[in-house]
Amino acid sequence: MTPGILAATLVATTEYHFRPFHTAAPLWDYWYLLTLPICAAIAVVYKCVRCREMSRVPREALVLTFFMSAVLVVVAAVLAMMVWVTE
Repeated sequence: MTPGILAATLVATTEYHFRPFHTAAPLWDYWYLLTLPICAAIAVVYKCVRCREMSRVPREALVLTFFMSAVLVVVAAVLAMMVWVTE
C-alpha cells in the first residue's frame, strides 16, 4: 500500500490506535503546524553556534524563527498562486 492509501484507510476505519514507534501519528490534518517547531529548533541551534553571548540567543532565535516562518508562508503563497494561474 502507498502511504496515501494507507492514511485514507486508517482515517476510514475506527480501529486505528496510535502507538509510538509502531504506527504513524495522525498528523495528516494539521501537518503544516509542524513547521513551527522545526523552524524554532533550527533557529536555536544556529544562533547557539553563531552568537558570542548566550544571553542574546533567545531573542535572536525568536526573530529568526519568525523570519523563517514568514518566508515559508510567502513561498507557499507564491507556489499556490502559480498552481492557480496554471490550472
